[in-house]
This record gives sequence, C-alpha cells and structure tokens, in this order.
Amino acid sequence: MKMRNLIYRTLVVVLGVLTMSSCADMLDDIKPKDKIDAGMMTESDLSKVVNGVYATMESHMSAMWWDGDVMGENFRSGPGGNLTDPLDMSPSTASVKSRWSNCYTSLKQVNFLIENYEGNSNQNAQVVRTAGGTGYFFRALIYYNAVIRWGKASILRKRQYDVVPLSDEDDVWQFIIEDLEKAEQLLPDFYDRFYVSKAACNALQARVYLATKQYDKAVAAADKVIGVPALSLTKTSIDWAKMFVYNSVSSELVFALANKRTTSTILFYQYINDVDGSWNYSATHELYAGLYADAEYRQGDIRGKAVFGSDATRIIKFPNELEGQFVKNETPSQTPIPVLRLAEVYLIKAEAQGALAGMSTMTEFLKARYSSASLPASMNDIDFQNLVLDERRRELYCEGFRWYDLKRTGRLDLFKTLNGRTHLMYWPIPQTEIDLAGADNYPQNPGYGTTN
Repeated sequence: MKMRNLIYRTLVVVLGVLTMSSCADMLDDIKPKDKIDAGMMTESDLSKVVNGVYATMESHMSAMWWDGDVMGENFRSGPGGNLTDPLDMSPSTASVKSRWSNCYTSLKQVNFLIENYEGNSNQNAQVVRTAGGTGYFFRALIYYNAVIRWGKASILRKRQYDVVPLSDEDDVWQFIIEDLEKAEQLLPDFYDRFYVSKAACNALQARVYLATKQYDKAVAAADKVIGVPALSLTKTSIDWAKMFVYNSVSSELVFALANKRTTSTILFYQYINDVDGSWNYSATHELYAGLYADAEYRQGDIRGKAVFGSDATRIIKFPNELEGQFVKNETPSQTPIPVLRLAEVYLIKAEAQGALAGMSTMTEFLKARYSSASLPASMNDIDFQNLVLDERRRELYCEGFRWYDLKRTGRLDLFKTLNGRTHLMYWPIPQTEIDLAGADNYPQNPGYGTTN
C-alpha cells in the first residue's frame, strides 16, 4: 500500500506541474494511475492537479488564439509570416491537425481532474467542489473551441483509448451546456479574475446561448455577469489597455489565464507586434486606417491609441516595453490571456436582445468607449447587427473572434476572400485522424473531398 501511495503521489505532483503535451502523452501510458481509487486523493493533491490544468489551458488557449483574426481577414503578413489566402485549408493543413490534437490532448488532462472530482469521497468540501466546477468549465471551453471549428466532435466524458465516433453539432453544443450547468452549481462567486468563478461560467454560458440562438437564456446569463459588483466597464484609454498587462487588476476581466510561467513562455507580442523582424502578422492597411475611425453616432473611440502604434506595421495591444508602447508592462513575457471579458458580455446581451430591446444596452456600452456616442431612438435589424459586429471587431480585435462572428451570424457577405467557398465555414477533419479512426467513425466535413 505504501508503494501504491508513493506512485499515486508522484503522478499527482507531475500532473500538477505538467505543461507540455508530449509529456502528457507519456503519462497517459503509465498504467498504475488508472488503478488508483479517486477517493484516495486529498484536497492538496486535487489542488496540484487543478494547477496543472490551468497550465494546460494556457497552452490550449494560446494555440487557438489567432485563428479567428487570421481567417476573419483582420491581418496581413508580418515579416515572419506568409498569409496568401487567410481562409484556405485542407485535411492535411498543419494548423488544422495541430489544433485538433491540442483539443484532445488538453481534454485528457481536464478529464483526469473531472474523474478525480467525481470519484472523490468528500464532494461537499469547497476545495473539491471548486476543482470539479473548474474541470467542467474547462471541458466546456475546449469543446466550444472545437465545435465552432469542426462542428462535429468526439464526446469524451472520461479518458479512454477506444475510438469514439464523432457526434453531431447539436449534441456537442448540448454537452457544453450540460457541463456549464454542472460548473455553475459548484463554482464560487467571483473573487479573482485569474480563477474560474460563477461569473466566468455565466459569461461562457451567455456566449454559448448566443451561438445556439437561445437569446432569452443569453440575456439572463449576461445579466448575472453584469450584476457582479466587482466588474465594471472602464472609460479611459489607459484603463482599457491595462487589461493586457502583467498582473492586471482591470475590472473588465471576468476571467483571464495568468500566464505566470517561467519556462515555455507564451509571448503574444511576438506574433502580432514589432519586437523584432520575425513577427507573424500586422494589421491590414484598411483596419489600421479605419477600425477606430469616427462613425455615425460614435466619435472619439478610446481604444484606438491602445491598439495601434504610429505606423501600419505596429500593433501594441499586447505591450512589450519597446519605444512607443501605450502602457507600461513590467513583464511582457507574462501577459495575461483574457478568456472572458465584461465588454463581450455587454455585446452578447445587446445582440441577443436585438434592435428593439438592445438599444439601451448598446448605449450603455458605447458611453464607456467613446468621448461622444448617441444612438437614434430606433434602428432596423440589419443596421443594429452591423453596429454590433463593428463594435465586436473594435473591442475584440486580435482576440480570435471575427471569423466565427461572421459565421454564426450568417454574414458571409462581409468576407472579402471567401469567393463562394462556403464549405470553409467548417474546418476539415484531419486526414490523419480519419485514417486512424475510419471514415465511418470520422466522416469528413462537406467540401473537402472523399475519404477512404
């Protein structure tokens, strides 16, 4: 029994500090942990596993981060990138395969946490409840990132080695909703922007309900977040920019991953900035010139000076301490990874309410973002949708939303390079996965040819 406990403790500690997926694959082949009764796990052990899951989710979110802006036509090539067709992809595209792999590798670690929560004999303890809620929340987030890309996914409620056929999109969305309902019952109220809370769960619920067109539920979930006393919209360029600096104390962050790692650092500014001659992306000339320009009903956007530098090659939204940065960032290598922001929640609520009821919500939001903003008494549906989409682009630029915003709203007319290739609104299933699982289990999404 002592040896068994020693093996168990060692595995828990290793999982608690695990950040590399290759190591995760190795650990998944260590069979003794599959025999350990989850009831043996102490609260201290569970906390270590939770810490490991946070590290895993940092890697997951950073891997998924740029797709929506690249494919949403927000970027052109930087000196280290080659962006010839932002929407082009095939079943053998490297980024398609790596994102798929990342989802399921991350899921293994999250399911390990969930399994140990579900098998724990002390589920009334707050530490245990929070661990379980954190697991369900992160599993929902992983599946959200998968379903918006591929539509179909293998629903895995626990770690397993057997092939599980892909489920239809509606079933995946329902699984996400079920996990978030479980998480909401277990998580504590908002207390720290760098930890999962009920507010984070409600914000993700609002996002999911909007995507699935359950508008009344989206509004109700958004209101729960907007009503949290510690959260509020900021009204100056400086305060807005502080969301994206080390150790942020911004009242606009509902949940962010702290990214305080000392190894395998996640350097956002090296992808979309001017740190050296190898950054991947720059703003398109059109967006640099016009994204934050004055528009009808809206003048003096506070966000522009915090996002774009003095020339069209510079994006300073993720400050890196070089000359010209808008705010000071003491440790740019540890820039937080915003997952859910209060601004998005306001925009979700306004969109879900629609033109008739959403004007007041949108007005409240705009007054925090412009020196002058005054909407008309009423707007038609398409003008209101255009306003919401424009505000989402301004607010969430460089945060991975644009492609899916146009997909879920059906506004494919706003893509400039789609050229009728509507099948690109669903990513292809990687051919390597189809070869392993079989086409009956993993049917290819339409438009990408036949599979064997």
